[in-house]
Amino acid sequence: LFEKLSMYCDKYAEQIPVTFVLGFYVTLVVNRWWNQFVNLPWPDRLMFHISSCVQGKDEYGRLLRRTMVRYVNLTSLLIFRSVSTAVCKRFPTMDHVVEAGVCSAKFD
Repeated sequence: LFEKLSMYCDKYAEQIPVTFVLGFYVTLVVNRWWNQFVNLPWPDRLMFHISSCVQGKDEYGRLLRRTMVRYVNLTSLLIFRSVSTAVCKRFPTMDHVVEAGVCSAKFD
């Protein structure tokens, strides 16, 4: 089966240029990388919404905004921990997350 496939590919190799196939491959790889990059959960937009929707210049409003942003950061960290090996090496257990000060021990 492999010999038949290689003979078939060899027969039509001159009709399809290698640069053309390589161009399709590079386009596929770059598009996959770009889609992964675009789909990363960036917390900035949500934080802007929080800062614009949670009103108040008093202590309560400030603490509420800060707490919500801390929860967003903790959620992002937990998601990245399950996806990224670098983040998983930095925070292998919830104890490491607590030691870094991202959350308190009562959430563990």
